Amino acid sequence: ASSFRTMSACSSSLSFKSLVSDPELSCEINGGIGLSCSNKHYGVPSNLIREGLGKDMGDGWETARHPERPPVLIKDPKTDLIDSPLMDWAVLKLGMGGAKCISRLILDTKHFKGNFPESVQVEGCDASSPSGEMITDDMVCAVTPEMCGHGGHGTGTAIKDDAPAVKWFPLLNRSRMGPDREHIFDTGDSPALVNTEQKVTHVRISIFPDGGLSRVRIYGQPADEC
Repeated sequence: ASSFRTMSACSSSLSFKSLVSDPELSCEINGGIGLSCSNKHYGVPSNLIREGLGKDMGDGWETARHPERPPVLIKDPKTDLIDSPLMDWAVLKLGMGGAKCISRLILDTKHFKGNFPESVQVEGCDASSPSGEMITDDMVCAVTPEMCGHGGHGTGTAIKDDAPAVKWFPLLNRSRMGPDREHIFDTGDSPALVNTEQKVTHVRISIFPDGGLSRVRIYGQPADEC
């Protein structure tokens, strides 16, 4: 029997082979690591990649409310999402060499009933370097949404004087969350899930404007198998 965690739910767009073979690359038992975050007031990123369902809110990652958050948050009339630069982020490193391609993404707000994020965006990057240049986890985490000048609303590239470029690209366009539930995005079924054929070694989860998540699950074809 295989030792890695696989997907337990089915999607009509995914083949049976994919469903039974794609591991949860973000999970700690498959080598996933919670690296960094903008705020760990009520939890740390490593909680997001634990095996199984969260026990309570303390078993997830929750940020403090932004002190500059206004009493009333204005929504963008085009997206119906909060129009504000306020956000928090966490960076996770995928196990098994990362994903050659992504097949499913799950964002779980279990136990977060009144303090879940209004919306979440997920980005990916490929820190492997065919040229042999070393791109460390610290370099990946150093390229923050603030440095890219978009507050988590887009993508960008930042370059240190002595380091290769780390380019973040969208995996899940900013999507609305609900309380105490799993939000499942499958390749082929979810228009918000994009760039799934690109190799991903790290993911950055941006929550708007703040709040908590219980688990983040990234499934895909392991790069180490290729």
